[in-house]
Amino acid sequence: MGYSSLLSFSLGFLLLFHCSFAQIEQVVNSQQRQQQQRFQTQCQIQNLNALEPKRRIESEAGVTEFWDQNEEQLQCANVAVFRHTIQSRGLLVPSYNNAPELVYVVQGKFNAYFF
Repeated sequence: MGYSSLLSFSLGFLLLFHCSFAQIEQVVNSQQRQQQQRFQTQCQIQNLNALEPKRRIESEAGVTEFWDQNEEQLQCANVAVFRHTIQSRGLLVPSYNNAPELVYVVQGKFNAYFF
């Protein structure tokens, strides 16, 4: 008798969690669809304009420049733009970012070390 009640309890528990996760997934999917529709209707850029950095921070080994994230072009693309300019023999302290990044080097080389 103990085995059958444990089995029915486990199945009921599993069914409850399955239904809960299915509802959460539906809510997330509908929010993503709404967000995509909003971006499709709001983003109607005809021309791209060259933007200048809004903020510039100078340091011992170079300059970091940031562009305004509230610019229509950048909001439409859903990106944040910054540029590190490092002087010869200068060093940039590594940092962590949990979002995808596009990195390119104009001159010199980029060494990535993964541990």
